[in-house]
Amino acid sequence: MSVISFDKLRDMRERPDAQFVRTDDHGQVMYLFALEYEMGLSTWSAKIWAYSFEDAEMRVKAMRESLAVCGQMHTSIGA
Repeated sequence: MSVISFDKLRDMRERPDAQFVRTDDHGQVMYLFALEYEMGLSTWSAKIWAYSFEDAEMRVKAMRESLAVCGQMHTSIGA
């Protein structure tokens, strides 16, 4: 697998594109982060919203300690 580094491009912009930024219920800005994990011979990905890179790392640490399957999703109802 090849990984492309976008560090130089990221440094050129103040913020990510709009679809990767949102504001929480308290007015704090959150960013979308990509996660990656391996299972067997395959590499899988997931995404989470976090306030910073450090916050994303803390969330992954919490997932390692307590992540559980809640059930299969069937639909989503917008609020």
